Amino acid sequence: MQTCRRRMNVVLVFAGLLLATCGDDDGGGATADDQEIADEAIAAVEQALRDDGFTASPDDEDDDDLAFQSEECREFEEVAFPASDQELPGQTARARSGPFDRGMLEPTDGVEETVGAGVTFFEEPEDIDPFFEVFNDERLGPCFEEALRVAFEEDAAEGQEAVELRNLETEQLGVDGLGDAGAGIQGTAEITSSGVTFLFSFTNQYVRVNRAVLALGTVAVGTEEPTADRAALLEILVDGVSDQD
Repeated sequence: MQTCRRRMNVVLVFAGLLLATCGDDDGGGATADDQEIADEAIAAVEQALRDDGFTASPDDEDDDDLAFQSEECREFEEVAFPASDQELPGQTARARSGPFDRGMLEPTDGVEETVGAGVTFFEEPEDIDPFFEVFNDERLGPCFEEALRVAFEEDAAEGQEAVELRNLETEQLGVDGLGDAGAGIQGTAEITSSGVTFLFSFTNQYVRVNRAVLALGTVAVGTEEPTADRAALLEILVDGVSDQD
């Protein structure tokens, strides 16, 4: 299931501007204060994950970004999914967790879960608007399905472990009762490897709190339902940045 594990990390990468990209502060706004708040919020989430039985795992530098193929879908890359070394317009600070894993994937039972979180600060609240326009675009779900299917097909063409992806469905979701605005996408599919079929599920959620955007990504593969408490983790992030000026 090595191919599937790689794609689990790539789905976390799809959380885009907050989970995948990194870079130095751009010097605008209250960068030092923003960075301190972002770091502390991520530290709180990481501690909560450890308390819940998750273990930090190293980033896989060999993971590839999801690629949008159709011209319509490539529009998303220009706004919300920049290259890993590219800063975002108006960015003042950014922090992210590495992937945290829990569980064991077995042929007959179990579930393996991976969680990642991110915080990005911007100079002005208006700097965030273009990203939430993308995350709430009704085309995002179908475009993500396209990108994920292509990723699995490319792995198979390169001679990696064959994984069949079936019944992929996505839907967009909000984050009720948290922050100033919310957006996100979740999906499920069946994956088959070596004659064994597992449930594949993922969520990428975003919350806006004044000048900050918070991201939480989860991926699970197994025969059982994932149990990561996404609502509690998002609440920790929101509480962590609520004291910003």
